[in-house]
Amino acid sequence: MRSLSNVFNLLAVGLTIAFLAIYVAHSSIVSSTDTALERSSRYDVAWVGAAGRMEVLSLQKLLANFMITSDQADASRVKLFAAILANRFSVFESHSYQIFLDRKPKRRVLIDTARQTFERILPDLNTIDELSDRQLELVQRDLEKVFAGIDRVGAEAQTDSVNQVAQIRSELTKKQDLQKWVASGLFGFIALMLAIAAIQNLFLRKANRKAVRSAEGFSYLAHHDSLTGLPNRMAFNTRFASALARCAEPHKGSIAVLAIDLDGFKAVNDRLGHATGDALLKQVAKRMSATCATFANSIITARIGGDDFAVVLDAAEGIDAVLEQADELRRVLSAPYGIDRVALVVGASVGVAVSVTERNPNKLLIDADIALTQAKTSGKDRVLLFDPAMHDKFLRTALIQSELAGAIENDEIKPHYQIKVDVATGRVTGAEVLARWNHPTLGPVSPAEFTRIAEQSDLIVPMGRKILEKACRDALHFPQEMGIAVNLSVVQFVRGDLVQTVREVLEATGFPAHRLTLEVTESLMISESDRAVEILTQLKDMGISIALDDFGTGYSALSYLRQFDWDELKIDRAFVMELETDDRAGAIVGSIVSMAHMLGIQVTAEGAETFEQIEILRDAGCDTIQGYHFGRPVPISDLPGTILHAVAATARLASNSAPSKNAVA
Repeated sequence: MRSLSNVFNLLAVGLTIAFLAIYVAHSSIVSSTDTALERSSRYDVAWVGAAGRMEVLSLQKLLANFMITSDQADASRVKLFAAILANRFSVFESHSYQIFLDRKPKRRVLIDTARQTFERILPDLNTIDELSDRQLELVQRDLEKVFAGIDRVGAEAQTDSVNQVAQIRSELTKKQDLQKWVASGLFGFIALMLAIAAIQNLFLRKANRKAVRSAEGFSYLAHHDSLTGLPNRMAFNTRFASALARCAEPHKGSIAVLAIDLDGFKAVNDRLGHATGDALLKQVAKRMSATCATFANSIITARIGGDDFAVVLDAAEGIDAVLEQADELRRVLSAPYGIDRVALVVGASVGVAVSVTERNPNKLLIDADIALTQAKTSGKDRVLLFDPAMHDKFLRTALIQSELAGAIENDEIKPHYQIKVDVATGRVTGAEVLARWNHPTLGPVSPAEFTRIAEQSDLIVPMGRKILEKACRDALHFPQEMGIAVNLSVVQFVRGDLVQTVREVLEATGFPAHRLTLEVTESLMISESDRAVEILTQLKDMGISIALDDFGTGYSALSYLRQFDWDELKIDRAFVMELETDDRAGAIVGSIVSMAHMLGIQVTAEGAETFEQIEILRDAGCDTIQGYHFGRPVPISDLPGTILHAVAATARLASNSAPSKNAVA
């Protein structure tokens, strides 16, 4: 009996130990379940909502700092957090967050409103350093609306998640209590307890796998562009910083940054819609990834935002090798694309910067952007290596751009007038209006330079109106037979209400429409043919004459002459300058004049500087001529003297008394 008792005692002890082991194991399982739930909850809607609230709040603070300091570094941080917040809106598209939004329709309205407001101000945030104080205030006000929507929904997300977690914990506590009672009353059912433990382990593994997948999914969204799947700006900055740190160490080599921008992407978006633009970006990203994958020295390929991409390469093989790879990438991206049975052709401009010991490597990305800007302004669809001289040009451009709006507002950009002479009669028939700017510190700024900057910053519209209005007021004091010709930019056709502007200026100044000629270039007929013809027809119906400028160069085509009923055709000075040295130039000019006259179009030759050139142009049948021989562009105060000089020059021409070559006013 004693031995049996000992057996039972041993069995009891064994069962007790087994139960305790099971109990401890079970408690450990429950604890692990809690930990898994807590881990996964870090990536739920509360985390997404809270992160969105913090990011938009940070963007507000950075914008406020920039409005106070106007510091370029603050502007860069504003752009960075604008990109981060743009990515946050893509995170809001996650399945769990969409379920949360659908529980209350008002939540989706708030988020959609915030998204629309943010998308509207995102271009301004990306060009924050170009905005006026008033524009900054409007952006700040809109950003407050974005914050209000995200903050409201984020707060509800946190509350909703807290309630869900409380419910889960309550249910888990009840299950744990039940399991404790079962464990306490069922010492003899070790097998059942083991089965329960095994089942519990199964659920635990599933929960762990789900938590891991959730964590990986949110990590991917946080570091990849939702549209193209490429690494985003956040991932790029991380890898770029790591590469910079490595190349900063002695004898660790160098790296190269390729800043890439698509030429003509905005036109695709404007004409074919954002859906086509998105499809194009996906194909661009696919080509870029495939091409960079063939580069053994590729470090990262990322989409920075919009149609801006960046590539980091190891430059151990030298600058020439990097430039060859950059040009290969440009060629691949410039090949035609097929989207919805439409063939699209966009170019790619690439700015390249390679780390060198003489320059701060932290400015490498800025250097690449400067090279990219220079590549786009010097013709697009090309690869350009950063040169330190570009930095000075960049600073000059930034200075001109920052002061251009004020110069327009303060009438510092003034019209000058270059007269046109009818060589058959000797009369001065009109004058071309040319904008001139004498900067207080830079001195005279080339019209080509500040006009290009005005077009890029949309200031060409107010500048064009100012010049037109001032010229019309000045021309009221000209002789009645003199008209004025004003050049129009392609941007004025695309981004401004040109017809209404011209009508308002003529009404405000009282200048007769029949004395006004508006000049357009062939590039307008290429890029905006249908819209141009529509607008030019409306202007012509008002009594305004329309001239086709710079004819004979670039993309000249006879089809332009039959697309519209032109009043005047202006032969480019490139032909005029070669009249004395190249008989073919004279033959071409004669053909152009003959063809134009057959179509009822008057012909003006530009850039005549010598007596011999004018004789050839007169014999070819040109109706009017302008150039330095008759007068340079002058302000209104010097115009009477220029007219007298032109009359005298015409008289000498009539009497066949040739002055020396290259005589100028």
